[in-house]
Amino acid sequence: MRAAPGRSAEAYQATTTSHLLAAAASPPRREMAALRVPLHAVLSRGAAPPSAGLLLPLHAHLVVSGRLAASPAVTTSLVSLYVRGPAALHPAVPLLLPASAPLPCFNAALSLPHALALPLFRRLLAAHSPDAFSFPPIFSSAPASPQLLALHALALRFGLVHDLFCASALLRGCLRFGLADHAHRLFDELRHRDVVVWNSMVNGFVKLGCFDRATECFRKMREEGGVEISSFTVTGILSMCTATADFGRGAAVHGLSVKSGFDKEASVCNALIDLYGKCHRVHDATMVFEGLPDTDKDLFSWNSMLSAHQYSADHTGTMRLFARMRRTALLPDAVTVAAVLPACAQTAALQVGREVHGYIVTSGLACDGALDVFACNALADMYAKSGGLDDACRVFDWTRQRDVASWNIMIDGYASHGHGQEALMLFHQMIEEGLVPDEVTLLGALSACSHSGLLEEGKGFLKRMKEEFGLEPQLEHYACVTDMLGRAGRLDEARKVIEEAGDVGAGAWRTYLAACRMHGDKERAQEAARMLMMAEESGSGGWVLLANTYGWDGNFEELEEVREEMKRQGVQKAAGCSWVEVG
Repeated sequence: MRAAPGRSAEAYQATTTSHLLAAAASPPRREMAALRVPLHAVLSRGAAPPSAGLLLPLHAHLVVSGRLAASPAVTTSLVSLYVRGPAALHPAVPLLLPASAPLPCFNAALSLPHALALPLFRRLLAAHSPDAFSFPPIFSSAPASPQLLALHALALRFGLVHDLFCASALLRGCLRFGLADHAHRLFDELRHRDVVVWNSMVNGFVKLGCFDRATECFRKMREEGGVEISSFTVTGILSMCTATADFGRGAAVHGLSVKSGFDKEASVCNALIDLYGKCHRVHDATMVFEGLPDTDKDLFSWNSMLSAHQYSADHTGTMRLFARMRRTALLPDAVTVAAVLPACAQTAALQVGREVHGYIVTSGLACDGALDVFACNALADMYAKSGGLDDACRVFDWTRQRDVASWNIMIDGYASHGHGQEALMLFHQMIEEGLVPDEVTLLGALSACSHSGLLEEGKGFLKRMKEEFGLEPQLEHYACVTDMLGRAGRLDEARKVIEEAGDVGAGAWRTYLAACRMHGDKERAQEAARMLMMAEESGSGGWVLLANTYGWDGNFEELEEVREEMKRQGVQKAAGCSWVEVG
């Protein structure tokens, strides 16, 4: 019997009893109506877990009325309520189970956390022979594979391991701990398999990342007669298609769900929206989302659709959909925040971003720990890209668990606002805290050096990428160093960096060209434009820069020749656009 930490079982029982008797003597008025309802009716509602304010007066009423001692069914229902209730009341469950308690009472108590359930399971074995309902909850709560395998052996001893209810829980447990071969052997030993057992295998393999095995199980399930797929089967396969971005197979499963009549179920629609969104098929995701009745759209539906727009960089679509969501009765959560804030940053919608931040504070998302690091990073990034660097700093300081992305956002934010020294200080602080920088971190540090004229530090970072951090510089890194040297007028060194970069840094000619124009070196600018044209086989960027270079130099005849050549080759300049928040 386990007591509360630091207290004896007797002391815990005495304290609990005194609370119950006090509650029975003077139950709160708002709980009086609940006491008039039979316990089994309270349990059958399937509502939210009962609070201590309801559970303790109800327990006290049953004690003083004698119903608890007279009816084992009432005891079983009360144990179930305690199991579903607040964690602080869980240690009271063993006190409700005398040695003579019937087996259903013990089975109801086994849904407690494993540390509390295991002693009760030992007491059950001493008083009863377990049945098929005894093992599944203890299988599900097993903390590691050795404990699960020991329980498996015990279930074999009692001849229950091939019961379908017991087997499905054991299969889920095996696959949860990565025991794929063990699960397969157990599955092959089963004489009869229902849809729950098949779903345990399919979904277990999907969660384990064994997509080939999951596909094979699904194929056998379809071939074996007498087993109809369920919506849980469909969502499992769709999650596999989403993880592998397999649009073709996902579309086929969509067709199967329509044929089977599951295409109107919210869980299936949500999985389809998630699949199409991550495959950048926003139109298909929208069709599924709009086909779902508004009354059936849950928070996951809206979040999946918002994320679908985000994956495809459809920031306008994200903002419009979020405006629709705000008119519903659903309240955003941390996932909603993480999907909407990047759109606010990209569209410079600072006011909407501040409103989202205000909602985070007033709704309690920030206080109860529901706001994860991804949402915090999105909030800091929104402020940094919208000009609110001080607000970004406050969010960064407020973030409990910072990852590399958290530091990258602030380093880049300081760099883009011209605070190079502060950005480099953050970089060194990040190293001191034991985090390993990535390519984005180094790009932010290089950008800080470029904007602040820290030439030697910038050149040193490019060298350290390979030697100290084992990272290969990419185009963006070479372009940043080229820009830094070009701004300082050291054009020869800038050109040397591009040549040393080879094909990786070929696009840095654009940055070099801008530096040549800034310093009035027309010949080098025209050469850089030609090199850029050779590096960029497609697109209008090189052509336009070459034409602009001739125009800047006054060579209008050559400019006209470039434009005519662009027409002959069908090269068109993409129209530019900008965002302005009107509020």
